[in-house]
Amino acid sequence: MKICIAQTKSEKGKVQENIQNHLRIIELGVKSNADLIIFPELSITNYEPDLAKELATEIENSIFNPFQELSNKKGVTIGIGMPTKASDGINISMLIFQPNKKRVVYSKQMLHSDEQPYFACGNNQVILNIKGKRIAIGICYETLQRKHFLNSIHKGTDIYIASVAKPKDGIEKAYKHFPKIAKEFNTPILMSNCVGNCDNFVSVGQSAVWNENGELIEQLDSENQGIIIYDTENELVDINQLKIEKGQLFDLEKLFQIYLNGKIDLENNGIYQWTDNYPTISIIEDDLKKDILYTLKNNEKIIGAINISEEQETEYSSIKWEFDNSKILVIHRLVIDPKYQKKGYAQKLMDFAEKFAKENNYTCIRLDAYSQNLRVIEFYKKRNYVIRGTVNFPEREHEFYCMEKEIITAYNTGNRCTTL
Repeated sequence: MKICIAQTKSEKGKVQENIQNHLRIIELGVKSNADLIIFPELSITNYEPDLAKELATEIENSIFNPFQELSNKKGVTIGIGMPTKASDGINISMLIFQPNKKRVVYSKQMLHSDEQPYFACGNNQVILNIKGKRIAIGICYETLQRKHFLNSIHKGTDIYIASVAKPKDGIEKAYKHFPKIAKEFNTPILMSNCVGNCDNFVSVGQSAVWNENGELIEQLDSENQGIIIYDTENELVDINQLKIEKGQLFDLEKLFQIYLNGKIDLENNGIYQWTDNYPTISIIEDDLKKDILYTLKNNEKIIGAINISEEQETEYSSIKWEFDNSKILVIHRLVIDPKYQKKGYAQKLMDFAEKFAKENNYTCIRLDAYSQNLRVIEFYKKRNYVIRGTVNFPEREHEFYCMEKEIITAYNTGNRCTTL
């Protein structure tokens, strides 16, 4: 069987946003033929004890229907983190969706002292039986308690999975504890941790798999979402982890080849958006030297790039823009290697750019799109970019649409300009 360990970054209390993020990650797991997908502790709400009482619900709540539907359709078991209501208070729970079966709740049985003012303990251990493997679930603090592991082993556990939300010191303890226990009991241990802000700490990911000999056979990084796929039959592992970071000069040749691939693909579709003189390797090199080119990587392989800067084309001065010109972010040269297109990667780069704009208090984002590239124009329109006018660039037969999107931040209420 194949087990998918998910490493997620959830937004504080934003249940619907987090559900959508979970569904996207589940699709990645399904594409890798996962039989079981497990998420971190309280992954749907983020680990936020102060919000638990307000957000707690029951497993039969209709907001979870998409998980059951995916489980039924794809034949995959899914475990997500959520606070649930109980007769004696609120539980830290994992909601488990199995194909065409009644939903199951596993609630954390052993609480850390910091959790006791907010939560009540669960009572029963859940053992999943999937393709002949018996799998036990533990949630964060209790997974480092020998008693919890022994109880699972006494119930015939073949594989133990820890669903956690751990900061740096907690991960250091886990990386010492889990290998010893795995080796002592000849039992593979898998850990799903989250990344980002949680309650009063920062969770540092490093989700991992240890085999029955206690050997670390794969781990994710400390900052990005991703998945590990573990094949229990042959101990093969695969990871899918996207990250966006500033491009490096040593990647210049690889990056320029991606732009060339993009140009060829456009021309094969009758779109002559890029020319032999744009973008050139010197333009890409200049972007890298200025630290304004960001790369999208999957397992260290570059699959796309985007230019994020304040540099507006001189032609933009002829456009009657809607928003104040004082704090503008501009996007240029967004590219996804053609062999990786239509997988949502352009969306991820734009999500990153818009988050960057919001965090740095930009008024709006501006960009231009070739009028003959209808798919790209529709892509931006769906993201609420509005056409403000047209410009022409050298060596192109057709015009470019200049597009703009307002960015709302705590410091920006959408200052509009009356003249430009």
